[in-house]
Amino acid sequence: MRGRTVVWMVAATLLVLAGTARATQGEELDREGLKKQAAANKALARYIRDNGSPDVAELKPILDQPPWDNHEVTLYYLAMRKEISFARARVLGRPEVHIMRYERTLTDADIRVLRERRGRLAAVIDETPLCTGSATERAECAAWRAEKAADRVDVAADRAEKAAVRTEAVVDKMMTVRTARRR
Repeated sequence: MRGRTVVWMVAATLLVLAGTARATQGEELDREGLKKQAAANKALARYIRDNGSPDVAELKPILDQPPWDNHEVTLYYLAMRKEISFARARVLGRPEVHIMRYERTLTDADIRVLRERRGRLAAVIDETPLCTGSATERAECAAWRAEKAADRVDVAADRAEKAAVRTEAVVDKMMTVRTARRR
């Protein structure tokens, strides 16, 4: 019985912690990823051309499938306090309609979270050179990019470990409160 209680408390804690993050958060896009998505969506490419690069961009899954493609690209412009999403809709099975899906004003809390994320993305976007030149130069550039990618993975692993420690602390606190109530 006690084991089940612990499992339920851990599950509840994880749900609470997950609820604090945006439910629709997706995969962050770097410059190349955004360029690839813009090449596939004319409305997105036109918007970026007219309004400039966003501060943060991400790829999100679309859960309500027909007629939408399986993902949308969301752009965040902090100075304009704007979140805007683009997707493709399918006509006769082909993604023919390129359209803006929604637009909303960012809250102060949204901007705080995005500023933190933008710092991580800016390093990726600003530091990633295009690998050109001789074969040796391209190989050195590719090795440098691989090293930077490994560094980003290390940072993400550290953050995940810190999140796990925080979760364990919350569970421990919940267990302490529960034990105190039984007395």
